[in-house]
Amino acid sequence: MPRQESVGSIYDWVDEETRHIDVVASWESLCDTYDALRFTDQLSDADRLEEYKWIVQQMNSFLTKIRTKLLTCRDVEAMVEMLGTSFTPMGKMDLSARRALVYQKLRQQWVRTTMARLQAMVPQEEEKEEQDGWQY
Repeated sequence: MPRQESVGSIYDWVDEETRHIDVVASWESLCDTYDALRFTDQLSDADRLEEYKWIVQQMNSFLTKIRTKLLTCRDVEAMVEMLGTSFTPMGKMDLSARRALVYQKLRQQWVRTTMARLQAMVPQEEEKEEQDGWQY
């Protein structure tokens, strides 16, 4: 069983990784994502702002839900497994509009990146547990 400080540190990490984003801080990333997805129709600044606000609202809702799920996991491996099952949303994926496609892209990108970061922690956690075991 992991030590309390190890458990606390992973939960602190989850809090940090699932903090809400805002439109201003995300603006360049959203522009880059729109460019990468090669949308061809022109957007007015007002329309772009509305779409970006909607995407940020959806991401923040997702981050709140995934945070709750991550905090119920018993260890890093369980977190990775849970994220793997949440890569694609349950039921039908909404791709009815450009903004929905961008949201799904960013959501999957967040899940993929977070899984990779957690998987990188597994050897460190195992090493720490081994070292702690030798102390007894």
